Amino acid sequence: MTKKSVAYTDIYEYSQVSGAKWSPDGRYAVFAENRADEEKNGYKTCLWLYEKATGKTKRLTSSGSDRFAYWEETGAVVFASGRPGAPKREGAKPDEPVTHLFRIFPDGGEAEFYFDLPTAGSLTPIKDGLFLVRSFEHALPEDERPKRKGYQVFDEIPFWMNGMGVTNKKRPALSIFDRASGKLTRFTSPLFEAGGADISPDKTKIAFTGSELIGAKRRQGGLFVYDIASGKTETLIDPLTSCVDKAAFWDDDTLLIGINPCKDSHSASDLYRYDLGTHEMTKFPHDLAIYQTVRDGDLLYFCHDEWSHSRIGAMNSAGEIVYTLSTPGSVTGFDVKDGEIVLTGDRPDGMQEFGRVADGAVEWISTINDGYVDTHEIIPAERFTFTNSDGVEIEGFVIKPAGWEKGGSYPGLLEIHGGPKAAYNVAYNHEMQAYAAQGYYVFFCNPRGSSGRTSEFADVTGKLGTIDYRDIMEFTDEVLAREPELDEKRLGVLGGSYGGFMTNWIIGHTDRFAAAASQRSISNYFTKCLTTDIGHYHNLTQMETDPWQGPDVFWEHSPLKYADKCVTPTIFICSDHDFRCWFAEGIQMYNAIRRNGVDARLCIFKDENHELSRSGKPKNRISRLDEMLKWFDRYLKK
Repeated sequence: MTKKSVAYTDIYEYSQVSGAKWSPDGRYAVFAENRADEEKNGYKTCLWLYEKATGKTKRLTSSGSDRFAYWEETGAVVFASGRPGAPKREGAKPDEPVTHLFRIFPDGGEAEFYFDLPTAGSLTPIKDGLFLVRSFEHALPEDERPKRKGYQVFDEIPFWMNGMGVTNKKRPALSIFDRASGKLTRFTSPLFEAGGADISPDKTKIAFTGSELIGAKRRQGGLFVYDIASGKTETLIDPLTSCVDKAAFWDDDTLLIGINPCKDSHSASDLYRYDLGTHEMTKFPHDLAIYQTVRDGDLLYFCHDEWSHSRIGAMNSAGEIVYTLSTPGSVTGFDVKDGEIVLTGDRPDGMQEFGRVADGAVEWISTINDGYVDTHEIIPAERFTFTNSDGVEIEGFVIKPAGWEKGGSYPGLLEIHGGPKAAYNVAYNHEMQAYAAQGYYVFFCNPRGSSGRTSEFADVTGKLGTIDYRDIMEFTDEVLAREPELDEKRLGVLGGSYGGFMTNWIIGHTDRFAAAASQRSISNYFTKCLTTDIGHYHNLTQMETDPWQGPDVFWEHSPLKYADKCVTPTIFICSDHDFRCWFAEGIQMYNAIRRNGVDARLCIFKDENHELSRSGKPKNRISRLDEMLKWFDRYLKK
């Protein structure tokens, strides 16, 4: 059978798969599917069920708006949904937030309305009808909130957050919900910005992180324990002195906590064992940026990245890592019960599916994306490493163009990831596959600044545009040496966020690229730090100074300084609700090179944010790819 080429309109034909959660009795696991919906120009979500006895998966819900909430001890799956069937709440205001919860049993039957959570949030069962709730709440009582028409007033920074809109006097909050009474009791103070939270094994207390946000957000955060019976909170680590960014229970009296140095933007958190009885802390020697922890027996399982692979590890309370599983690509969710691991993530062919771990390897079980794989020509990413001029090993990847023939000549696109603390891997990347299908080499790497290695490797604080730029340029040289069919006169460069910064930097420092696409970019660190949601604490840390003490440093690391040297035709992709890399950044760079006679194009997507390329409206995602592909075809195709 002749396979079809990957097209950028294919986003409607494959799914993202995430989350994996065992049932209390270990008979089943549930996971989620997300797929773009062309008709509604949005996304459909549903739940799938894995049955351990048969080893098979099946669709559990199909309304298109179902999100897993928790497993009930009865064996029912409880999920949040916008499906019809929820009764109207008496006395509720039209715009009052609510989460409708439904439940369904794995053995059969229809989903039924269960209860309402009187806020828009997520919930985790504690015991006896009590739940831990995480939601985004107003800091002021309703009668104290300003009611103004035609304008807004802000009195704190940040006053907006990407993907969340205006956040002035709103906070991520932690509450206890009593299902019997319908009462929601917030136990974090009105101005407290809650971080992560975990429930003790004996269900008597909740450990959580965070700090008061008064006037301006700080990177610091403390460690707290809330006693469920008494309703009292104890401060274990003062938020003014530390930056605790994770806390998870090993047992009722022992926590794994992470404390970030807060002096930079690259270091992994230092990991400690915290004894609740003695308040003693024991530091562990691991340099690991861990995420998602799962308790199973006396072990804490966790995810972390190693080079471009994801790893699931297990650590005992002595800090010893007693188990490690490596898988290419990303793990998008996992759970452990009695030592058995289920997960969702990237298969070796790059598509996301559900699997279980058996005999030290992942056995992929679901086949949600098999239809797409079987009918489309997906070109594998070839991984290699090389040693740069500083003696550092750099990891890179190449996807050859469709129809590649030895002795041919093909244009190429250098893609640069965001972050900079992020990493590419071999997983299916729709954008890259669409470019390869149109006859382009696609090549990409993990330069210094990327995650998956040590904190030292990720350290580009105060060095943006120096060692990272050198790594990317030397990687380009390496790819050209390895791939003689790649035409060095027909190269394009593109990237978003930090990748957009680097694209802007590159076009001001070299003329080796014939075209560029700069997306949700950074051009001016003065405006980046003083207009965006994370600018005043994250980006200032990257600069190691501020605009008043170090204006020369700010300008030195701003691509706008070098825009007058640019000769590369460039398209700029921005979104008008991108508060992470405010679209003023793209406008400045566009105006700078356009006034100097360089061909340029500016596309500002309406009602989209920083996540346009990943979770924006499907039709806008397609338009974005169409704009960039036409731009590169214009300058790179013979």
